[in-house]
Amino acid sequence: MKIMTKLLKIILISFLLTGSAILCRQAQAAFDLSYIFEQGGSRLEFERNNFSRAIDFTTFNDTVNNRYEVRQRVESPLRNRDNPSITIMDHFFVRAFRGSARFGDLRIPPGDIPVRNDELIYVSNAAGQADTFTLAYSIVNSQELPPGYYTGRISLVLNPVSSAAAPVIRFIDVYVNIPNEGGSLSVTVVPAEGGSSLLLNPSEANNVRNNAVVTINSSFSGPFRIMQMLSQPIQSQEGKFLDTGSLLFSVPDAQKGVALNRPTPVASNIQTIYSSRPDGSCDKVFSIAYSLADPVGLVAGNYRSRIQYLLESGGKQINLGALDLEIRQERIFEVSITPQDQRFNIDFANLKSSEGPRTNEVLIEVKSNLGRPYQVTQNILSELVNSQGEKIDPKYFSLRTLSVNGTKGTPKFLVKTPIEKGNLLLFVSDSNGSADQFKVIYELICPADLKAGNYSSRVTYTLTEI
Repeated sequence: MKIMTKLLKIILISFLLTGSAILCRQAQAAFDLSYIFEQGGSRLEFERNNFSRAIDFTTFNDTVNNRYEVRQRVESPLRNRDNPSITIMDHFFVRAFRGSARFGDLRIPPGDIPVRNDELIYVSNAAGQADTFTLAYSIVNSQELPPGYYTGRISLVLNPVSSAAAPVIRFIDVYVNIPNEGGSLSVTVVPAEGGSSLLLNPSEANNVRNNAVVTINSSFSGPFRIMQMLSQPIQSQEGKFLDTGSLLFSVPDAQKGVALNRPTPVASNIQTIYSSRPDGSCDKVFSIAYSLADPVGLVAGNYRSRIQYLLESGGKQINLGALDLEIRQERIFEVSITPQDQRFNIDFANLKSSEGPRTNEVLIEVKSNLGRPYQVTQNILSELVNSQGEKIDPKYFSLRTLSVNGTKGTPKFLVKTPIEKGNLLLFVSDSNGSADQFKVIYELICPADLKAGNYSSRVTYTLTEI
């Protein structure tokens, strides 16, 4: 009897534990998203014999009147494994099977559309009933794509609309294998220093990061051309655009083909940069050197754009990918002072009351690439004094400002003006803040009661933005 009682207790305890687990599952609402590939497998994989794959999605929701939606996101674009600058998202499409959703509404447009980030795919009915739907993903016009292995990732996100349930994310890895069916596709364009971008920095001499390297891996049976174009304007973070013709390119080391070996503006439309011989023979490797038409005059800032590359062979244009372009122009804002006696003071030596006027000249040069107007002021720190502290009356001391070699800005004193201790505005730049230069001529008239000797004063010059 004791044994039976003990057994009953064990059974009772087991029953209670099992019942508790059931109650816990019932208390927790099911809100989930799952998927299966109709052709099997665990990833979205495309290859020569199958560039279309269907996926069946199932939503779970046991909370009444909990509406929900499903969105598609691009976690990482489809990139070439060996040349990451090549992406093929423009060839990655999705289609919804309209009759596959029983209760809710498939929201993507009919037909094949490009896979886009944050695309609304599905919205449930008002009751939030569980449902199923089918999407078909495909790679279109695969014959136009450079051969190689591409990887990326998308996700579908189940979002609650009228409840506090947490979103559910399901990731889908995407793999694409574009076979190499001819040498005409085996061309790569990469930066000389690796990565996926070109960098131009005028402050760096002999910067190889300006260059792209073109490698032709296979033979061609006929003529072909390699082309490029700026796919977007060159723009700084501050919204400044570079004029057409600001960016130059050349192909300095081509031997067999025909190439532009002199600096030529990069165009916003398609332009040929290299052509093979009529029989398809060519340079297996050559470089494209990029430079700036006016590196000194370029306004400071970080500029960005993209250069798209194309191959034309057999009457077809093939996308070779694109390289990001970055131009870093360091800030320059400085003033240099060149006195006629190469000393940084205004010095009138061996003055005598009987002699005529004495002059002292200063050349002022401003280097600026900020693209904003500026001004130059002077500060006379003291009157003209000798070693005994005797001063010359300021009415005998004057200045005037002169243009030098095509000065663009405005010198403020074209006629002699008496100088007093303190600040004085000498020069205002043009509206573009162009680099400039001007001259200041100081003149001293020796008064009749002047005590002979050496007289000097110190002056500072200040460059400021307006």
